[in-house]
Amino acid sequence: MNIIITGSSRGIGNAISERCIKLGGRIYGVTTKTDVRKSNCIDYILTDPYNIDVLINNAGIIKVGNVSELTSYDWKKQFNVNVHGTFNCCKTYIKHCIERKIKGKIINIASTAGLGARPGRAAYAATKAAIINFSLSLAEELKDYGIKVYCVCPSAVDTDMRHYINPDDDFINMLKPADVADFVYNLIINGEKLDGQILTIK
Repeated sequence: MNIIITGSSRGIGNAISERCIKLGGRIYGVTTKTDVRKSNCIDYILTDPYNIDVLINNAGIIKVGNVSELTSYDWKKQFNVNVHGTFNCCKTYIKHCIERKIKGKIINIASTAGLGARPGRAAYAATKAAIINFSLSLAEELKDYGIKVYCVCPSAVDTDMRHYINPDDDFINMLKPADVADFVYNLIINGEKLDGQILTIK
């Protein structure tokens, strides 16, 4: 099983990488050194002779602040990384799958933040809502090619990002990155009958 995972250097992405090693094959971890905002960001991986079975889009950033506090740069940067980065990787991977006749899987990591109001995090929540709708639309577009698309929406997870957002949260009883990694792992091996799903984890 050959898998690309963006945002793999820490948190959820790192946990998914470690969990998916058990599947065998190659794990291509795309770290912050790779700018997912660039359209050719994963081209260097897909030039390998190996077919890529799964793409996991996990890379994301956040800038906390009310709309009156956020700059246009803050807003655009979150959309460029979270949404445009997901689009770039999906577009490149879809081309790879179609050319090689691979029935691949795309797993987009969104958030329950994209399902409701998040005062003080409106830009981040809007990017996650965009990823959710993009995933649903993409699933319909790719049915004829046998490429499945899933959208995983974890609730609060005990990561560095969450400590930054809400340092006073109850981290003891919060989801851990390993919980999300286990869910994604099971989705890869058992998710054949699912497609175009918004899958929430709490």
